[in-house]
Amino acid sequence: MRAVYVSGYTNNESTGIYQYQFDQTTGILSRKGLVAKSTNPSFFICRNNNLYTVNEVGQYKGDKTGYVSCYYRNKETGELSLANEQPSGGEDPCHLTCDATGNYVLVANYTGGSASVFPILNSGKPESKLGERVSYTKHIDLFPPSGGNPTRQEKPHVHSIDLDPIAQRYAFTNDLGCDLLATYRFDRHDNGKLTRQDTFEFPKGSGPRHLKFAPNNNNICYVLTELSNDVHMLELNFETGSFNQVQIVHALPDDFSGENLGSEIDITPNGKFLYASMRGYDAITIFKIDEYSGKLNLVGYQGTGGKHPRHFTFDPTGSFILVGNKDSDNIVVFKIDQETGLLNQVSSIDHVQPTCIQFWE
Repeated sequence: MRAVYVSGYTNNESTGIYQYQFDQTTGILSRKGLVAKSTNPSFFICRNNNLYTVNEVGQYKGDKTGYVSCYYRNKETGELSLANEQPSGGEDPCHLTCDATGNYVLVANYTGGSASVFPILNSGKPESKLGERVSYTKHIDLFPPSGGNPTRQEKPHVHSIDLDPIAQRYAFTNDLGCDLLATYRFDRHDNGKLTRQDTFEFPKGSGPRHLKFAPNNNNICYVLTELSNDVHMLELNFETGSFNQVQIVHALPDDFSGENLGSEIDITPNGKFLYASMRGYDAITIFKIDEYSGKLNLVGYQGTGGKHPRHFTFDPTGSFILVGNKDSDNIVVFKIDQETGLLNQVSSIDHVQPTCIQFWE
């Protein structure tokens, strides 16, 4: 059995972060219960023995900002104890990551159009917590909005932040409002300093949301655009921090004419398949990754058994994919065919507005 943590928005019946047990033989989730009260913990990560979450709100202690929280995990019970909170530096933080050394947390503020870096003090220990912000970049001071979609791209909207998978000397921010992927030099030896390095521009109206580096080819990453529903294959130059576009593939069927928003993108642990979740079409789009070129070939589409599949994750073995359907309040588990990448539903469980699902490894 493996521990799984699930969070979401708390404007309905949910009150924070919940723990489940996952049977890796049957693919069945069993709910253990609430392990931490938290406000709008829409995305979180687990590192060492800590959980770090964004709290996606527009105000915190009277200031125009969201906040981030650090929790320490009880290894016996799985319950979480709040260590501390820090203002995120912008409204509605929606994504965060941690460097490989466990010394920094980097946060993307969606409405604030900014990114922040926080040091981790005493990482992995019961007394660990987030220090005060040490670095900050505000896209509104650097990049104009694209305006391709007037209602969604009226100003910068930083939707995610990631680090390069090799040396972690670069940080990347996807800005949905500016249609760009910004590269920053990330200096772990200089207090987590972010220095602007380069930008990659997407077609106007694309709305880049999330990216994923290929586990078998670390200079290749794939970016899912929320508004145009495309996957862009990009090649990173590690010397300059710049990206070169290799391929663009559309993630919806040609005959689909409804409204859709691309959401999550991830690659199976074996590096063979890429999945992208589609909100509106309510399906997972399945691509096979060419083992030599890294290019994507469409395999097919799998309905998610619910509405608005905002997030999904793989179990550590890569045998199952767990999909959180936010608007139908359920988590659906699929078995992955290791040869074809096709999915077969094996179980489903109710959960109010799931927006993030993570295994504790």
